[in-house]
Amino acid sequence: MTSVSTHRNEDKPPHLPPPSKQSLLFCPKSKVHIHRGEILKIIRECQEESFWKRALPFSLVSMLVTQGLVHQGYLEANPRFGSLPKAARTACLPVRNAKLNMD
Repeated sequence: MTSVSTHRNEDKPPHLPPPSKQSLLFCPKSKVHIHRGEILKIIRECQEESFWKRALPFSLVSMLVTQGLVHQGYLEANPRFGSLPKAARTACLPVRNAKLNMD
């Protein structure tokens, strides 16, 4: 009689370090350790994209709307500085909101 090998190549769960030894950046699903430099690079890219594609266009539009409202008389211009303070304030709001959303 021939002996049949009962050795099977079974999928065993990956050996994971205990939770106290695991880094916060350790991903048990893919067994990949993400480096901090890569994360910082991704965050920087997201911030730049958020500024150029959302915050800057909304700032420009809000400045133009504010200037139009001052010109039409719906908003009163500052006697000394004109519409500049109102336009500057409305231009800062989208940038601040975009920055807050990234944090």
